[in-house]
Amino acid sequence: MLTRLVLCSAVLLCLPGCATPVNSATAASRPLVRSQRSGNQEAALLHFSVARLLALEGNFPAAAKALEAAVAADPRSAYLRLGLAELYLVQDDERRAVRSAEEALVQQPDYLEGHLFLGNIFFNQGKYPQAIEKLQRALELDPSQEQVYLELSVAHLRNDDAAAATEVLKRLLQQQPESVTGRLALGRLYHRIGLTVLAKEAYQEMIRLHPEMVAGYVELGNLHLQQGAPNQAVEVFRMGIRNNPEESVFRQQLVRLLVRLNRSDEALAEMQELLRLAPDEAAVQRLAGLLYLDRGDWAAAAGAFQLLLELAPEVRESWFYYGLALERQENFPAALDAFRQVPEGSELFADATSHLAYLLYAQQRSDEAITLLEERLKQHPGHPQLFIFLSGLYESRGELDKAARWLEQGQARFTENADLIYHIGLLQEKRGDRDGAMAAMRKALQFDPEHAEAMNFIAYTYAEQGVNLEEALILARKAVALNNEGHILDTLGWVYFRLGRYAEARGELEAAAALLPNDPVILEHLGDLYRALKLYDRARSSYRRVLELKPDAEQVKQKLDALPGS
Repeated sequence: MLTRLVLCSAVLLCLPGCATPVNSATAASRPLVRSQRSGNQEAALLHFSVARLLALEGNFPAAAKALEAAVAADPRSAYLRLGLAELYLVQDDERRAVRSAEEALVQQPDYLEGHLFLGNIFFNQGKYPQAIEKLQRALELDPSQEQVYLELSVAHLRNDDAAAATEVLKRLLQQQPESVTGRLALGRLYHRIGLTVLAKEAYQEMIRLHPEMVAGYVELGNLHLQQGAPNQAVEVFRMGIRNNPEESVFRQQLVRLLVRLNRSDEALAEMQELLRLAPDEAAVQRLAGLLYLDRGDWAAAAGAFQLLLELAPEVRESWFYYGLALERQENFPAALDAFRQVPEGSELFADATSHLAYLLYAQQRSDEAITLLEERLKQHPGHPQLFIFLSGLYESRGELDKAARWLEQGQARFTENADLIYHIGLLQEKRGDRDGAMAAMRKALQFDPEHAEAMNFIAYTYAEQGVNLEEALILARKAVALNNEGHILDTLGWVYFRLGRYAEARGELEAAAALLPNDPVILEHLGDLYRALKLYDRARSSYRRVLELKPDAEQVKQKLDALPGS
């Protein structure tokens, strides 16, 4: 029998309660209904029985032949013709299925199942006007069928008639005011067509009528989030908790949201209650582990992921997060073992490989790290970051030619990967090819116009050369907006300095030094700025700190000696 599952799930309005797929032999397994028939009914019954047995065996072509014989024996039986239509459909013969169902309706124009059958077929074929006609007729025959209202609304929506889709759902709610799926569908429809106030009202009414239904709170909370009102979403989820104190899903939603809002302490309090409610729920342990990672509580994170691996050993990706927690605790041997458990098909496989290589490198085992990366790239060359990591290992050993070759191999495979092109530029700069490096950075920006590091490189290079400073300022500001890190703030401050805008330069350079207090380049820039502002004591302090970090910085020694009062 034609299932309505495809119809229900095909749209934004997919709802619980859609019909589940029926057994392919449904048409041949129900009792024969003797209604309005003429002809040889005994022969029809015999052929029908044979068709039923063949269908149960999965021999649908033979079953269809037997049912064709039954129809020939009793041509006025709408029931037999619809059963034959269903068998044709099982064999993907939609043309014959439609014809047989239409013939069934000729024999019995008010045959409800015939209209539903054709409505579903026409919907799946994208023939929405025909689907609407059949589904509407089905509702006229039986206005109590909730599922048909939902399907008819979807058909109108697919036919670009949101008003008609809305009216269908309103009719359903007039007939069945307690319909959970109807009210949820109406809220989603309003949301989809931009009537967010009405969507909220629909969800709120659903919560009022059915305070135990999770979907109403979740939909309303997510709508607030999409409108940029996270605090209202927090209140919705808290209301869900008050009305359903033992339901864990609201606290899970709330914890995720509070983390996004950087309200970590509140998230932790909710997480502790969640762990009390559902300590053996895998999703809860995963959320707890991620929260602990976010808070930097490595021991608690390791414990949560260890328990998760016991609760759901089939979720192998958990090994990655377990390894990350162990790595942060500097338990490198256990972390290595954990990262090795991440399966090859996982989205985290490349990240796990990178961590494996890093841990080997950190333990002075760079040869093993290089071997690991080269072997994995031969087997799984689909991860651009591994080419970058391997190149970096060779670069750290001074083997720049090998570093370049691996980057070039990666770029040949991923021709539009901005990160690979960016690292090619860095290597060119290290080899003294400044023009080639700048060209690579501009190429990286062609493929990723928001590549903050490439912008930062170009801006800093211009600042160092004292050229194109207005362009450098535009790039540096954009880079900071995308990635507010210390070295990028330093670039923006240095561009301001080169432009003679010392007050703005001071704000950026001091912010950079606060983030990276032991970076000699930032400290030297800060010393130069203080010298320009005649804040000589501050300049002296900055230069001396540089020399503590880099005793052989001859240029800084000269700057320090040249300060007044030195």
